[in-house]
Amino acid sequence: MTFPPLTRSALALCVATLALAPSVTLAEIVAEPQLAKICLGAAAEKLGTRPGNLMTLPVERSRGKYTVNGQSDGGAVRMFSCTFDKHRKMTGLTIDGVAEAAAAADVGGAPRAALDKCLEMIGVPATIETVSALKPGFFEIILRESASKRRVACTVPGDGHETSDWVELN
Repeated sequence: MTFPPLTRSALALCVATLALAPSVTLAEIVAEPQLAKICLGAAAEKLGTRPGNLMTLPVERSRGKYTVNGQSDGGAVRMFSCTFDKHRKMTGLTIDGVAEAAAAADVGGAPRAALDKCLEMIGVPATIETVSALKPGFFEIILRESASKRRVACTVPGDGHETSDWVELN
């Protein structure tokens, strides 16, 4: 029996699941459709899209906690993961490996689109250290990779349509 090749979205979702799942080998798939709906709503709000533009994998239970992994569909693929406690209360949302607090930061008045562009450019989990307003409509955002000491300065317009400058600081 042969299977059709995976689409890029399906392959990215599979890889993200392996990277984001707390313990894939010990996880059990459970029927908890309301958790997936809650996760879709929270992720859609943070990503500025409709829940219909997002996909999730089945809910996993591991050590009494629940995890829902998913991704945006089409365009720039964004991975997300929601965690729930044993009482099915949402305890966290991670987008592209960045915890909700860092992903939602609006430090220095930079628009969400500008922050998203710089986080997308760094390509790995990172935290926002500082945001500085430059000439009207432009921001300098200093990012630090979560897994290393690498720091970069990203200059981007407020609408986030392009990166104007990218400087490695280390």
